[in-house]
Amino acid sequence: MDDVNPVASAFVNAAQEAFMFENGPALAKLFVFGDETLAVLSSRLAAVDDFEPYVVVASDAIFGQFTAAYLRYARDRRRAGAEDGHRQLCRVAELFVALLGRSQGPWLLPVLRAVVLALCGSAQATGAQTGDSAVFTQAASLLLRILIDLLGDSCPLESSKRAGAVFVAALLLRMSLRTSAAPGAYASKALEVRSLAGPAFSRRDRTSYSYWLGRYYLVCYYVDLAREQLEYAFNACPAWHYRNKRAILRHLIAANMIRGRLPTQRLLAKYDMEPVYAELARCFRRGNVAGFERALVGSMELFRVQGNFLLLLERTKLLMFRNVLQRMCRIHAGSERGKIVAYRDILTAFQVATQNPAMDTLEMESILASLVSQKLVLGYLFHHQRLLNLSRKMAFPAIARVGVAAPRKA
Repeated sequence: MDDVNPVASAFVNAAQEAFMFENGPALAKLFVFGDETLAVLSSRLAAVDDFEPYVVVASDAIFGQFTAAYLRYARDRRRAGAEDGHRQLCRVAELFVALLGRSQGPWLLPVLRAVVLALCGSAQATGAQTGDSAVFTQAASLLLRILIDLLGDSCPLESSKRAGAVFVAALLLRMSLRTSAAPGAYASKALEVRSLAGPAFSRRDRTSYSYWLGRYYLVCYYVDLAREQLEYAFNACPAWHYRNKRAILRHLIAANMIRGRLPTQRLLAKYDMEPVYAELARCFRRGNVAGFERALVGSMELFRVQGNFLLLLERTKLLMFRNVLQRMCRIHAGSERGKIVAYRDILTAFQVATQNPAMDTLEMESILASLVSQKLVLGYLFHHQRLLNLSRKMAFPAIARVGVAAPRKA
C-alpha cells in the first residue's frame, strides 16, 4: 500500500490486539454503530478503496473479514441508501455470527449487544422507509442463529455465552412480531429462555424480555400469560423511565380489558394516557358497544401501530354484551324477570347498545349462545319459548375465572 490510511491502520491494530487478549469491552469501544461515530469514520475512511490489505494482520480470518466489513459499512454510511446500508449491516452481522460460533465464553457479548441493536434499529428504519417486511425477516433469521448458538453453550452460566440469551431473545420476539410469517416461526426458540434465571441477567434485560414476551402472548391470545409478563415488566421498569412505563401500560390495559379489568382514572391520569383509554373504559363498563367501536375507530392509527386494534375490536364485544345483560338483570333483581328474561327485552337492549335497530332475533340469539357456550353467562336458552333462563346461584361468573387459550404443553 503506497498511501496508508492512519485511521484504518490504527483501528485494525487496536482491534487485533483486543481480539488476541479476548478483551470484549475494548472491542465494543471500537465497533460502535452510533451516528456520530460512523459519521467521523466515514469522513476519515472516504479515501480507502479496499480494506483487505489492512486486515491481513488479523490472526483469525473470520475476524479479519468482520473488521473489513465493518469499516466498509462505516465508510459508505453517509452515501449509501437505506436498503444498501441495511444490506451491508446484515453482512457485518452474518460475519459476527460466524465469529461468535468459533468463540468460547462470554467475552464477545459486549460486541454482540452493539451489533444486534444496530441490526434491529436498521431494520426498523429501513422497514418504515420502504414498507418491506423482508428486512424484519432477515433480522429475525440472524437473531435466531445467534440465539441458537448462545443456548448451545453448556458451560456454567457465569462463564457461558448463555448470559446474552435473554437480551437476544427479547429482540428476536420484537422482530418476529414485524415479520410476515406467523410469530411462532421465530419466537419458539425465544420461549426457551423463560427457564433461565440468575444474576448473570440484568433487570433491564429481564424487563425487556418480559415486555416483548407479553406482547407475543397477546398476539397469540394467551391473555393471562400476557398479563403476567406485562405486569412484571411494568412493575420492574424504573419509575423514572416514564416513556417505557407508558408503552408497557398501553398493552397491559388491552390485556386486562379482554379479561374484564378496567384501568382507574387515577392510573390513566398518572401516566397521562391518551383520552381514548378513559372513553373505552367508560363504554366498556356501560356496555355501550357503539360508543366503544366509535372511540376505537377514531383512534385507529394509535391502536394499529400497537397491534391491538383488531384484538380490542373483536375480543371485547362479547364482554360488553354480557355487561348489558348483567345491567338488565340488576334492574329487575328480586323479580322473576331477573332470572328469566324474554328475548324481546334482550333484543331491545342489544339494539340500543349497538345503535343498530336492524339487529334481529337470530343475531341476538347467536350472541347469547356464544355467551353461554363460553360460560361468560350461566344459563339455558329456550328457543321456542324465546326465553333466557339464568342460573339462580351465579349467572355472571367473574371473567377472570373463565378459561382462555393457553400454550400447549410439549
